[in-house]
Amino acid sequence: MKHRHTVDKLAKLLVYILGRQPDEFGLLPDENGYVKIKDLMKSLGEESGWRHVRLNQIREVIYSTGWPPIEIEDNRVRAKDRSRLFSPEIPDTFPKLIYYPVRPRAYPALLERGLPAAASGNRIILTSDFAMAERLGRRIHPFPVIVTVNSEIARKNGATVRRFGKSMFLSDSLPLGSLSGPPLPKQQPEAKQAHRHESQVVPKTPGSFYMDLKNDSTPNDRTPKRSRQRKNEWKRDRKQSSRNKARGWPGD
Repeated sequence: MKHRHTVDKLAKLLVYILGRQPDEFGLLPDENGYVKIKDLMKSLGEESGWRHVRLNQIREVIYSTGWPPIEIEDNRVRAKDRSRLFSPEIPDTFPKLIYYPVRPRAYPALLERGLPAAASGNRIILTSDFAMAERLGRRIHPFPVIVTVNSEIARKNGATVRRFGKSMFLSDSLPLGSLSGPPLPKQQPEAKQAHRHESQVVPKTPGSFYMDLKNDSTPNDRTPKRSRQRKNEWKRDRKQSSRNKARGWPGD
């Protein structure tokens, strides 16, 4: 009974997300009402009490009811009853500032060139809620950059902005001049980066020691060591002199 109650609660939540207020969860259905399953899983993982939900539990909502409230096709899911699902619209008034999350790596190029309209027709998701912008940003990067968009300047420069739900907005472009954000990190001067002293060059083989023959402190005119034969020459001379005396031969 407890398990059945959990399945019913999940079914009601999915109906609310997919068929009524997807914007509250940072989700944007396509023209047929479908949402990518991976995006739905991310949004559930952000909700307290629903972080444990997995795909098999979503499928159980379909298989355990006579008239399933949701349906899955490939990697997408949607609510069967979408009569209360709204469409994007152009509102009478816009909030002055809306927010767009971006990966840190793409942030400098965005400030420099803006974001032109995509040929594929992809919709740029923005929000008037800064906390929601951070939530959306964490889905693409652990530390996203939140860009502020002046909606009035964006529309004057040719962007088409529509409202989707309470706080979500869709735009076909982000024109240059309508964007602002945190300052870019300062780059070190190239001269300092390129300058390296020869003594700091790391050998190709770590842990190896290479002798520098050019800086050898040993003098080149050092007297070579006497050979072993010359070193013991006096001993042989002494032995020969002793033999000559024993034989009665005069010494040298």
